[in-house]
Amino acid sequence: MLRALGSPSSFAGLIVGFLVALVASAYAQAGTARLLGDRAAIRRVGGLRRVLDPFGAVAAALGGPGWGVTPEIPLRSRGRLAVALLAGPVAVALLGAVALVGYLLVGGNRLILSGIGITNALDGFDGPAEQVFFISLALELMAMAVLALVPLPPLPGWRLLELASTGSLGWQRARHYLVDNNLGVLALLVLLIFPLGGSHPPLLLILDSVLGSVLTAIS
Repeated sequence: MLRALGSPSSFAGLIVGFLVALVASAYAQAGTARLLGDRAAIRRVGGLRRVLDPFGAVAAALGGPGWGVTPEIPLRSRGRLAVALLAGPVAVALLGAVALVGYLLVGGNRLILSGIGITNALDGFDGPAEQVFFISLALELMAMAVLALVPLPPLPGWRLLELASTGSLGWQRARHYLVDNNLGVLALLVLLIFPLGGSHPPLLLILDSVLGSVLTAIS
């Protein structure tokens, strides 16, 4: 995100998108959990401080997209828990679509949507400030929705993978390293921040590929 400081409108769109995604995801997950039987879910979310993950904030500052705290959802049904966890990324993706509509409403060119991704917003767009803001906002929201599904802790994608696990010895070892030793967080930070020999960090390139395909399909 700090890479976009040269373009104030891009930077504003990215930081607003990050904060909106944190709150929207947490409340969507908690709200869905409440509908599915967890009456106290929304009370456990709290405000922005409760959903801000310090490592996720570092990832956003240095890499672009980040993550927040996934609320505790003590639903016993695996199916219901999966639905509640998925509600967060879905809500953030829908907000990204709304931001795209905002971009078009302020005169944005639909043709430039084809093939762009979060790295374009980090490098900064040229154009009217309101258009740059909305397209950067949309890309940040959509990138965070996709990132949330990556199966590494502490992302919701990891929780979904846990639901499908068999509890085998190999799984327990993987969980020990990734969760107990925080190697999952370390892996996310490395993959989001460091290029590792390429032009951009590998996880950003994966997010770009997914977003590029989606935006090309709708442009």
